[in-house]
Amino acid sequence: MKRMTIIAAASAALLVGCSGGKTDADGNGEISAKEVADKAQAEGIKPQPGLYKATITMTGIDVPGMPADMKGHGAGATTTSEDCLTAEDVDKGFEELVKKGQNGECAYESFNLNGGKLDAVMVCKTPEGEARMSMTGTTTPTSSEYNASTKMNFEGMGEGTMSFKVKHERVGDCPAK
Repeated sequence: MKRMTIIAAASAALLVGCSGGKTDADGNGEISAKEVADKAQAEGIKPQPGLYKATITMTGIDVPGMPADMKGHGAGATTTSEDCLTAEDVDKGFEELVKKGQNGECAYESFNLNGGKLDAVMVCKTPEGEARMSMTGTTTPTSSEYNASTKMNFEGMGEGTMSFKVKHERVGDCPAK
C-alpha cells in the first residue's frame, strides 16, 4: 500500500468528524471502519459536503541504511489534491466515508476524538508487512489538521519511519458536473 493511500484512509476518517472516546464496540482490540462510523452516527455529526483540499507535507524520513545526509531528504516535500465530497457520499453513510481509500486493509487500534482533538493509531496491512500510523491533531466537520508518523517496512531496507503534516479544508462547493 502506498503512503498516500494510508494518508487518504486516515484523512477520510477525519472528515467524518466524530467525537467521543474509544470506539472498540466488540472488544476485539481493533477499531473497524464500521465501529468508527457507528460512533460518528450515534453522535449525530455529519461532514459537510463540498470540495476539500488536502495538503500533505513530509516532515521527516528515517530508513535503515539511509546515509545521514539523506535523512532530511524529502522533508518539506508537499503534495496537494482536491476531492469532492457530495451530499450523496454523505448520505451513503459514515462507514463508506471511513473506508474510502483503505481497500479493507486498515483498522484502528485506537481512535479518540473529543472536543475536536484527535489521538488515533491506524494499522494497515501492506505487501511489505504492517504499517502503523499514529495521528494527533484537530478536526471539525469541514477541516482537519494533524501530524502523522508512519512506521513501516521499506522493501529491501528494513523498518523505518516517515512523518507528515496533513491539512484538509473545505474550499467551496463541488464543481458542477
